[in-house]
Amino acid sequence: MISNSKGSEWISISDMMAGIMMIFLLVAVSYMVVISSTEKRLALQNAELLELNRQMSDIAKTHQNLQVKLYNDLIAEFSNNLEEWNAEIDTDNTVRFREPDILFDQGQKVVKIRFKEILDDFFPRYIKILSQEKYKDDIEEIRIEGHTSTEWKNTDSLEVRYLANAELSQARALEVLKYCFEYTNISPHKQWLIKVLRANGLSFAKPLESQELSRRVEFKTLTKSDQKILKILNINKELQMPMESF
Repeated sequence: MISNSKGSEWISISDMMAGIMMIFLLVAVSYMVVISSTEKRLALQNAELLELNRQMSDIAKTHQNLQVKLYNDLIAEFSNNLEEWNAEIDTDNTVRFREPDILFDQGQKVVKIRFKEILDDFFPRYIKILSQEKYKDDIEEIRIEGHTSTEWKNTDSLEVRYLANAELSQARALEVLKYCFEYTNISPHKQWLIKVLRANGLSFAKPLESQELSRRVEFKTLTKSDQKILKILNINKELQMPMESF
């Protein structure tokens, strides 16, 4: 009887050990499956990120080439007028009119006669360049931006100064847009301009080195390449978020 009892105990222990080994085996297999699945997901995401980076690199090169060509064309067209207009062209192709005395009376939105004369000369030539086949299809927006100083009458209130100048800068940008669209010689391009021409008032969000120079009007082009890069950056960010949780 004692011998049979001991044999039963050994059988029970061996069964228990076999069960434990099976549990460890299942855990190990499950772990390997999880690791394999994770590695596959990481490999797929890495491949997607590499493809997005390649696309962004291609777009950036195209964008850079386009910007350089446009800058060269703008300089070639307007270099003889910039000093007379007190204007400048940045390397990002912003055309900036920096003489507030010929743009508007202080605190007013009405475009002054001298600035109208400049716009009569500038805007049709500007649009003639942008509407060329090599640029036209890549242009998302043409922005007319109004900028002001930080001052507003005699108030020190930041809220009053910002909001009053926001209203003034928007009104000025719109008045420039209206004049350019209605009175300058751009009739062949009006249908296209309806889709891309915009007026933005920025108050004193982007001041220059002095109050006087901050009162200005700028013409800017936003290309579709900018939007494509932003879209890819957003997708890139979304792909990286799950990876950070591994």
